[in-house]
Amino acid sequence: MQSNDISTNRNPFNPIDIADTSIGIGSDCFVIAEIGSNHDGELWRAKQLIDIAANAKCDAVKIQIPLAAECYPPKTKYGVFYGDEEISEVIRRNEIPNEWVPQLKRYAHDNGLLLGASADGFIGLQAMIQGGVDFVKIPSFTISHIPLLREVTLQGLPVLISTGVHTLGQVEEALVALDESQVGLLHCVSAYPTEINEVHLSNIHLYKQAFSVPVGFSDHSIDPIAAPGLAVAIGADIVEKHFTYDRSAKGTDHFFAIEPDELIAMVDQIRKIENDDEYKQRILNGPDTNNLLGHIRAGIYDAELPFHKPTRTGIYFLRDVEVGDVLNENDVRVFRCADTEPGLHPRYLDVVVGARVVRNAKQFESLSWAHLIDHK
Repeated sequence: MQSNDISTNRNPFNPIDIADTSIGIGSDCFVIAEIGSNHDGELWRAKQLIDIAANAKCDAVKIQIPLAAECYPPKTKYGVFYGDEEISEVIRRNEIPNEWVPQLKRYAHDNGLLLGASADGFIGLQAMIQGGVDFVKIPSFTISHIPLLREVTLQGLPVLISTGVHTLGQVEEALVALDESQVGLLHCVSAYPTEINEVHLSNIHLYKQAFSVPVGFSDHSIDPIAAPGLAVAIGADIVEKHFTYDRSAKGTDHFFAIEPDELIAMVDQIRKIENDDEYKQRILNGPDTNNLLGHIRAGIYDAELPFHKPTRTGIYFLRDVEVGDVLNENDVRVFRCADTEPGLHPRYLDVVVGARVVRNAKQFESLSWAHLIDHK
């Protein structure tokens, strides 16, 4: 358990600019309202959520562009939330049409908000770029997709990456892949919802010491005040929070999101902490501070274990292959593993493309070195 004697100075290095908003070097905390899948597949609902975020005086909204074709291998199961249902079908229900992206960007801008988006692969990334998003978000489960990160950095947009279910070394590898980008880190615990005693905010300080980038907090706890407030008090440059019009609504993201009045309360708390030093000190010395700080990430937190196993990434065949086939970029894809076992890490995708197969394999089989290296 960490003490609450933590530096509250903001990171003085490498601020990032999203449109005309600067993040870092003493700037106000950049508050992102995460829509997730809470639009329920309706454009009007997504716009309603943008209205809610604008009314709460957030700085940005974020959408997700999940695609069944590039998230998980077909006919696989996730288990944690979805039981025996194929996870690709769940993802397909949450897909949004490409034409939504520029429409939502315009609507967000008209309401004084910036628009960011996240995707899990190259197809979703292109939809984001073509739609003109203001920033790219790399979700926790995707930061090991090193080839995607390299492609992101070629786009010249600011990038925020969440750090859930990944070690310090893996975060560093992602930052190296994004070396040419303006990057911000978001400490995150990938558990849905995250219990207050599992938020481990001391990692904000760790990342600020380890990396010269703005650092924030992507919060999956339901409490709108406690964790975001302390995160800002100890120096978070960014806070991202899922929100909804009604937490009791049916859908994959509603149950761990905060409601409109809670979003207002969260932003008010953040601004009060920023502008009232006496109040900030009360937050820093509050009775729950040590519990919220938790401990520095040494690996996968216990709360993340059910989500970590099915979200590991690997390279998979997109077609049946035979001995002697030479693989091209259309023959393989990076997926999260679901209930399969991943083989080669995505960092090796460039090695795989152009390689000759030495062992037959079926479509959507996980690719390993044994498919490419003949040990006989």
